[in-house]
Amino acid sequence: EKDVYVLAWTTTPWTLPGNVALAFGPEVKYIKVQAKTAEDTEETYIVAEKLADSVFGEGKYVVIETVDQKKLVGKHYEPLFDYYVNAELPGEIYSINIGDFVTTEDGTGVVHIASMFGEDDYNFGQKYGYAQINHVNMDGTFREEVKDFVGKSVIGQNSNVADFLAKKGLLFKKYNYKHSYPHCWRCDTAL
Repeated sequence: EKDVYVLAWTTTPWTLPGNVALAFGPEVKYIKVQAKTAEDTEETYIVAEKLADSVFGEGKYVVIETVDQKKLVGKHYEPLFDYYVNAELPGEIYSINIGDFVTTEDGTGVVHIASMFGEDDYNFGQKYGYAQINHVNMDGTFREEVKDFVGKSVIGQNSNVADFLAKKGLLFKKYNYKHSYPHCWRCDTAL
């Protein structure tokens, strides 16, 4: 079968090198579609049915079939970054599972999971036994194994990571998304 791409989304691209899983919603309806890329080639994607028009544009895709996300659980995928592919890490890595926090309010209906960054991600990783990849040093810079960004601060890297993926043909869409971010209550420094 032709390659099938799962369109996962994140509001924090700097966490993508630490990706360990993709989360699908338990009650979300998913479809497999054929659509054109920015390079005008046809590809096959999995996305939440409710979000297909906003992801591809109304009428700019063809539904191939519905997808039962429960049948995808445990299936492995090729990650965007291969920094940890051959690392002998304890726990599951690069597979699909179900997350009750996944919604269709925005995005694609599939959420990228970096088990060391974010409460939902951490709890998901603990629940299903995923590896704990911490690709960031204590000073907020990328670790040496993240060879394409080593030593750079993660702050302000969202666009750089997205641009890097775009050059490799691994970015479907990029747009600005504003959301709250945790800050220290004493000094107002981003955490």
